[in-house]
Amino acid sequence: MYNDYFYIAELTGSQESPPVRTYADGTTLFHVSRKGNEIRYRLAANNIKNMTQAHIQVGRRNINGPVVAFLSSEGASLGEQETILEGFLTSADLTGPLKDKSISDLVDLMNAGKAYVNIHSKTYPNGEIRGKITQH
Repeated sequence: MYNDYFYIAELTGSQESPPVRTYADGTTLFHVSRKGNEIRYRLAANNIKNMTQAHIQVGRRNINGPVVAFLSSEGASLGEQETILEGFLTSADLTGPLKDKSISDLVDLMNAGKAYVNIHSKTYPNGEIRGKITQH
């Protein structure tokens, strides 16, 4: 199905909808397994204080779409200045419009440029940094 696909999302406040002024930035790397049934991710965020959530959403540029997978949720142990989150996503982790769907459905949205990473904080509860997921 997939042959070691890698994806990246570079996150900034200017990509939020509406854009926000922040010194925070980040990068999320994704690796789709050879079988296409799991995605490994590594999120690194800098200069973000009081982070509350990190997740994948679907939607076009300047549109706030629904959450389809959580990378972190409120109450998780998150760093004050630098936060690194690592983990795996399987079909069981998909939610919203992708609930009961497969990882390949998420990858299809990533390939179509319709998926992005969004990180929320107490300062910016609607999102502080965001970045479109693109194949690398």
